[in-house]
Amino acid sequence: MGPLGKILVNQIDVVFFIYGLAFIIMGLAILLQPKKDSEHKIADIFWLLALFGITHGVNELLDMWAIIRGRHDVLDAFRWLCLVISYLFLFEFGRRFFSLNTATAPAWQRKAAGLFGWWSLPIITLAIFAGAYISDDFWKTGSILARYSLGLPGGLMIGLGFLFQYRHEKEVLGKLGVKLYFMSAGGAFVTYGILGGLIVPKAAFFPANLLNTESFIATAGMPVQVLRAVCALAAAWSVSGILKIFNWEMRERLQKRSDRLQAVNKELQVEIAERRLAQEQLNASLREKEVLLKEIYHRTKNNMQVITSLLNLQSTQIDDPRYVTLFDDSRNRIASMALVHEKLYRSKNLSNIDFKDYVSSLANGLLTFYGKSARSVSFTVNAGGIVLGIDTVIPCGLIINELVSNSLKHAFPEGRGGRILIELNNTYAGENRNSEYELTVGDDGIGLSKDIDIRNTKSLGLQLVTNLTMHQLRGSIELRRNEGTVFNIRFRELKYNDRL
Repeated sequence: MGPLGKILVNQIDVVFFIYGLAFIIMGLAILLQPKKDSEHKIADIFWLLALFGITHGVNELLDMWAIIRGRHDVLDAFRWLCLVISYLFLFEFGRRFFSLNTATAPAWQRKAAGLFGWWSLPIITLAIFAGAYISDDFWKTGSILARYSLGLPGGLMIGLGFLFQYRHEKEVLGKLGVKLYFMSAGGAFVTYGILGGLIVPKAAFFPANLLNTESFIATAGMPVQVLRAVCALAAAWSVSGILKIFNWEMRERLQKRSDRLQAVNKELQVEIAERRLAQEQLNASLREKEVLLKEIYHRTKNNMQVITSLLNLQSTQIDDPRYVTLFDDSRNRIASMALVHEKLYRSKNLSNIDFKDYVSSLANGLLTFYGKSARSVSFTVNAGGIVLGIDTVIPCGLIINELVSNSLKHAFPEGRGGRILIELNNTYAGENRNSEYELTVGDDGIGLSKDIDIRNTKSLGLQLVTNLTMHQLRGSIELRRNEGTVFNIRFRELKYNDRL
């Protein structure tokens, strides 16, 4: 043995440390590498090689510990268990790896893979324990048999498996530049299978009596563990390089997802732009319709004022007070409708009207027309912020116009003072609570004659009130003559569809 060999023998504990640490690093690298959803078949079985690396690395570190601290029965048993378990993982990984792509493999590979079915591992394990049990030295014989029957074929199958795997996925792997890693891993595991599976401790049976660690030192001039450590380092380096395929695969998936997201983002941007354009067109159309609707309200109001002016002019040509009164009543009715269109024209809401504001303006107009001062007759308007649509406000306005006009003309004779009440309450407490109302119009004047039946009267005004309530508002009307005259009208707010 040369000087180098003597140095290596003296530093064999360091060799074992490097040997074990390399395999442990390889195992941890495999376990820590994300491989989920990988398209590479090896990803599903790589965990077996990782467990081999960790358990076999622990075994080598225990060998180092035994050299430094000395052997112990419990330690020897644990070392033996780690060795056998690690070779079980090595063999199972090699068996699955060698058979991974047999569908496209040559005939000889398929036949060879058929010799190592799922049943081979339990049979070999039982044979190892049986052979060790009947031998004179259970631990030594068991470890040698494990190396022969598990380590040697496992290493060879793993080495060939890496070579065959590269050949099978050459189109993909060639682009990734990992050929060197696969070739190196194949050579490292084939060499390790031979050195770890054939070079065993010396024993009294063949071939351990001829080919063993002692004969290797005598021939090679160095311990076999040195070359095994080199194989372990090469295997760890090669496998770490092979693991990059999963990083590249992950980056490729992320890139594809990023491209898809960018494509979806572009589609969304186009859709947003289209919707924004459609919204702008819709807003422009809506503004145009609002302007048009306001113009219609404005023209309607002006036309009604023209009609009112014509009635005024015509009434000046009439001497009979009865006809003048008819003209005045008609003028006020038209004015009540014109006021609705004026309120809508001036409002931001083109479909609803603040009822209190409308009624207050209507009442003030009637007061002015009939010449009653605020001192003699006062108005009280309560509506609680209720807003109503035009289809409901117009008949309500006509009803209020008739009843207030009637009160101003007949309830307070000879300048008598009094109060007129106009009140609108929400009476429905259900989910659609804004749809049912009670309109109260009353005064504390001299009261309506008991002989008058509002449902059967010759008075055009009361006929109009009754017809508007029952037929247009589809409500009910009730007259109370207690301390004046009070009309209670119940109705539901009309929707445009209700008229169709």
